[in-house]
Amino acid sequence: MSTRIIEPTQRRSSSTRAVAGARTTRPTVPPVQVEVASPWSGRQAPCTDAEELAFVAELEVLSGDHDVEQFERRDVTVLITALRCGLTPDELLAQAPGVKPHHLLAAHRELEGRRLLAEHAWRTIALDPSPLAFETFAPCAAELLPAVVSQLVTVMHDTPRLVAATEDAVEQVTRTTRRVQMLERRLAESLGDPHRSREIGTLLYDVRGQGAWSLPTYLPPRVGTLVPLRLAALLGDDITAVRRAS
Repeated sequence: MSTRIIEPTQRRSSSTRAVAGARTTRPTVPPVQVEVASPWSGRQAPCTDAEELAFVAELEVLSGDHDVEQFERRDVTVLITALRCGLTPDELLAQAPGVKPHHLLAAHRELEGRRLLAEHAWRTIALDPSPLAFETFAPCAAELLPAVVSQLVTVMHDTPRLVAATEDAVEQVTRTTRRVQMLERRLAESLGDPHRSREIGTLLYDVRGQGAWSLPTYLPPRVGTLVPLRLAALLGDDITAVRRAS
């Protein structure tokens, strides 16, 4: 994210004029700060589920015969930013010609694999809210639902309370995820209206972490919906330079 300073179109400088014998001072209008979530131009509304599938399919075509194994941490940033801005691979490559499609594809596969493992861990806890299952799967589930898992940790040694708390958490996660899915459907329906799609896109993700994708009880169903906190948890500290897909 970058911050640009935009000067007002009708800037008034401090000046003194005589009006009917009086002196008036006009204040200076300060520049306006605008936060820019993407370094690239585009519709600035996230990809839908179908568009992300198409994005990955196009990366597979563009990758050709390249080995899809390695990627760098910056490839993750490029991939996620492109998905959040609704870019196609062609639009991305036109603005960032140094980007390698096979690296982006490797990054997506790695993230999706880790996301699926974390989702499976949470669903296992939901089906078997026993202390043993929770202790086994909680670290992985916490990569997607850190706040939810942290709350359950406080009762993990009290089976009745753990069962009740897990059932309540499952209900909250399901309810939140359905609400977010409704927003995403509205986004898909509004893509012909740039203003409306940007408006709904901001409800899903904003740089201040107040969008629906950042809700603590939201279970991300795909890579494009991962916010920075969950990305960092999924990647871990071992993603420092180059990561080989596992």
